[in-house]
Amino acid sequence: MALVQFLAEHRNIFLTKFFLAASSLGDIEGYIAITTLMYVMWDKKLAIRLSILVLLTASLNYLLKIIIKNPRPFMREGTYVKEWAVSAKNAAELATEYSTPSGHAMAASSFYSYLYVLTRNRYVRVIAIALPILIGLSRPYLGVHYMEDVLLGWAIGFSVALIPIKYADRMSTAWNNLSHMQQIGIAVAASSVFCLLGIVINGWRIGGQPRAFLGYAGFLTGIVIARPLELGTVNFAPKSSTVAAKILRYVLTVAMVIFALLILDSAFAMIADKFSLLGYLLQYVRYTAAGIVCIFLAPLLFTKLRLAEIKPIAKN
Repeated sequence: MALVQFLAEHRNIFLTKFFLAASSLGDIEGYIAITTLMYVMWDKKLAIRLSILVLLTASLNYLLKIIIKNPRPFMREGTYVKEWAVSAKNAAELATEYSTPSGHAMAASSFYSYLYVLTRNRYVRVIAIALPILIGLSRPYLGVHYMEDVLLGWAIGFSVALIPIKYADRMSTAWNNLSHMQQIGIAVAASSVFCLLGIVINGWRIGGQPRAFLGYAGFLTGIVIARPLELGTVNFAPKSSTVAAKILRYVLTVAMVIFALLILDSAFAMIADKFSLLGYLLQYVRYTAAGIVCIFLAPLLFTKLRLAEIKPIAKN
């Protein structure tokens, strides 16, 4: 706590803006933006694997937080709005969550460790080393985590990444041997069980905590639904076309995902309270739809617009 207090007392405008930017790269929306860029421009398989890895890591982080139940810095004093260097909206969201381990540090360590191993590009590797460090360090600077949270998050995230680093191809082969309906059934069932487990661990309270997890689980389910559809009916070549065409299809994909999230958020808000059981279900559906839009519907549209070439249909 002394370190967090020291950092809070010695902030300056430049460092605060710098670490806010670094922290934003560690938000789940940041990873969706990065993997979408990879997906539409570079390597679809790597983008899918990284997306699944970071979403599973974020889900594990959610469970660990509600098991450990360590309040964030300044929460006991009730002064988080004053001491946290984040927006009021972000502060309101963080106040409903626990602190240990840091989700930003854990996801960054997992995501970028896997990326480091799977690429030989020296510049990408430098980025894969630097970003987890900056993202992790941003959290105690902003006052929303203890340094111990970050150290633990880095360690767990790296440990999680070791599993796909060693066994990704075997896991992919086993998964692809299942039917599409079996894959969807597993994704939905696992999401339901995991959410119920979280509610039980959290003392049968449904307020606040499960909402973020349902976003992760929903987007993951959307990927499970959409990936075979894209490969079987579209199968675009991510490296095809001009730089301008690649940029256009990225912008189109991001715009479609944002539109889907916003329009469904507005529609579902009229149906149920966000923190009710129905609200949680709709949150899951909302992000499932966003995953389908990102992985299947956007490629379907931009290939129709001739912004990408189509490869022969293959099982992958």
